[in-house]
Amino acid sequence: MDNTARTRIGLTLTRIYVDALDRLVNEGIYMEHQVAIRDALRLLFRHHGLEPFRSQLFEEVSEKSS
Repeated sequence: MDNTARTRIGLTLTRIYVDALDRLVNEGIYMEHQVAIRDALRLLFRHHGLEPFRSQLFEEVSEKSS
C-alpha cells in the first residue's frame, strides 16, 4: 500500500467548529486547519486503539519535515 496516496474528503462543519479551528490557527498552535484536523484524527485513532496506524502516520510526518 502506498503511504503517500491521498484522498480528498469534503467536510461540512458547524460554525462553532470552524471558529475553534480558526482560533487554533490564529494563535499559532497550528499552521492551517487541515493540520489541526489531521492531528485530531491521530488522537481519535489512538483513543480507539488503532495504534498500527500510528507508525504509518509518524513516518508520513517525518518524511514531510525532512
